[in-house]
Amino acid sequence: MRRDHSVGRLLTRAFAVLVALIVCAGIAEMTAVLLQHRVVRELSTHVQPLELANAQLRSVLADAQRGLRGFSLTGDSQMLDTYHVARSDYSLVSGHLRTLADAQESQAVEDQLRGADAWFALAEQQRQARPRSDEAVRFVSEGKVLFQAFAADNQALDADLAARTESLQKQSSRLGSITLVVLIVLTLGAALTALVTAVVTARRITRPLGEVVGVLARRGQGQLDARADARSGPTEIRAVAAAVNSMADEGDRARLAERDIAALRSQVRELGYRIRTHLTVREAIGEAIQGLAPIMRAQHVLVRMAPGQAGVPQLTSLHDEHVDGPLAPLAGCPVDWLHSGDVWATDDPAPAGDVRPPEAERQAWEQIGRGPVLTVAVSAGDECLGALTLIRDTGPAFTAVDIRLTEVVAADLGRGVHLARLYEREQQLVARLQEVDTAKTDFMSTVSHELRTPLTSISGYVELLLDAEAGELTPPQTRMLDVIGRNTRRLRELIEEMLILSKIESGAFQTTRLPLDLIALVEGAVAAIAPAAAKAEVGLHTELHGPLEVSADADQLDRVLMNLLSNAVKFTPPTGTVTLLVRREDTEVVITVADTGMGIPEGEQKALFTRFFRASNAVRQAVPGTGLGLAIVSTVVDNHGGHIEVQSTEGVGTTFTIHLPMS
Repeated sequence: MRRDHSVGRLLTRAFAVLVALIVCAGIAEMTAVLLQHRVVRELSTHVQPLELANAQLRSVLADAQRGLRGFSLTGDSQMLDTYHVARSDYSLVSGHLRTLADAQESQAVEDQLRGADAWFALAEQQRQARPRSDEAVRFVSEGKVLFQAFAADNQALDADLAARTESLQKQSSRLGSITLVVLIVLTLGAALTALVTAVVTARRITRPLGEVVGVLARRGQGQLDARADARSGPTEIRAVAAAVNSMADEGDRARLAERDIAALRSQVRELGYRIRTHLTVREAIGEAIQGLAPIMRAQHVLVRMAPGQAGVPQLTSLHDEHVDGPLAPLAGCPVDWLHSGDVWATDDPAPAGDVRPPEAERQAWEQIGRGPVLTVAVSAGDECLGALTLIRDTGPAFTAVDIRLTEVVAADLGRGVHLARLYEREQQLVARLQEVDTAKTDFMSTVSHELRTPLTSISGYVELLLDAEAGELTPPQTRMLDVIGRNTRRLRELIEEMLILSKIESGAFQTTRLPLDLIALVEGAVAAIAPAAAKAEVGLHTELHGPLEVSADADQLDRVLMNLLSNAVKFTPPTGTVTLLVRREDTEVVITVADTGMGIPEGEQKALFTRFFRASNAVRQAVPGTGLGLAIVSTVVDNHGGHIEVQSTEGVGTTFTIHLPMS
């Protein structure tokens, strides 16, 4: 304590000395300024104006003498004007000189003014004398003597004034020197006082304070165990060191708490992820209960679902305590007092809203024990699905962090239950759709097979009639049978496509790949489509670069070519062109079918190979078709290890390009 007081007294005395030195320096500076101001004022307002007035008087008399003398010796009247001007200025200058002179200079001023008056009196006589006369010459000589006497008095006053100016300047210089010396002495005193104070401060204050700063710096660099010495140094420094240590301890506690909270958050996030991965409602609820109990240190966990939740277990608890265990009374309590987002906890540090559990719920808690209780609504959007209740037999109340993390788990559980229910419904729907799809496929296959037999009979009898097996036909009858035959072929092709599509969907569509000459296959397809092209007035151009041998299913590849060529002819208007190009590119065979037809709208090209798809412009123009051909084409090409591309511009044309591997 003695050291503390000595430091305080030293600082107080040093401050008092510094203040005294500053005051003394200010007084000295003020005194010097006032004295120098007086000297400057005397010089500027008296001595220097008096010197100037004295010089003006001398100048006026000199001008008057020069003008009068010139007139007397030359007779030039213009020089007499100079005399008159000087005579007029004399009265003003002499009056101003008398005004400036004080008691010290008044006698000298009056002496030289008497001499000046005497000269002007003689000058008036000289002015009246005839120029260049003897009388004028005499007056000039007499006036010279009088002017010299005036000049002597004038110079004497100048000398006195110059001496006074020099004396005042020396006085000002001495004052400045004295002031400078005083200021230097005072400054040195202040510097010495500051130095002594700094040394003592550095020894008794700065050094321990620097140690405290060093501790803070080390903690900032990660040395969290660094502590300041709170047992040495002045009281204030010890207090600062103690505050730093207290703050460090508090920071360590906060850091440990934050680490624990971060660990809880990580566990809650992991639990939420596990809840959402379950695809059944029961598994999602069980995961939430089993995972939340150890995280929240709860001995009892119960999930109660709200009424009307179909396909969801109404009650689930840790260790099935809701059956015949301590949670049985609570399990019988409804959860209709909760709404989406509601939370209630005993000793809630931040209660929200008007959430109030009913009396039956409170009595059920009391039967379990006196431990803290936390209930959180399990929600999916604005719908309250149920309640999640956590109970501790003993221990502290649930903290705000516990409540927030439990809310997160409850929200994940709500989403998990909602998604699991959706998944289960989706699975049920998928199963029903698969049953419907299987029934549809079976129906299509059965119908196609059943249609093929009577269609074959119809086609056979049409051919017999056309061959005149039953007698000669009239031309109208022949045309009717041609129409029947043409539609019979279309119906047969439709049935074939439906059978192929049925096989594709059932997985029974097989591709038997054997070596074959692609050029021969293409030429056969061109020959088959040529009559239809000629009838539609569509030009058919081919460019075949062979021979090209590929490993393929001849029937399926022929169906691909016929489908693309027939489509090209069908969608191309008269005078249009269909071009078929077959060539080899590296290890691939490229088949290109291009037409100048109606094209396909750009937005519809992605769905082109979907079954039953038909372009909107083809539908508008009533072009016949089933929308099955390109789906079959895409499947056949894929089965051959190739791929198909399409480029089309509406109103310009369409180009299909098939890439198949070489044998």
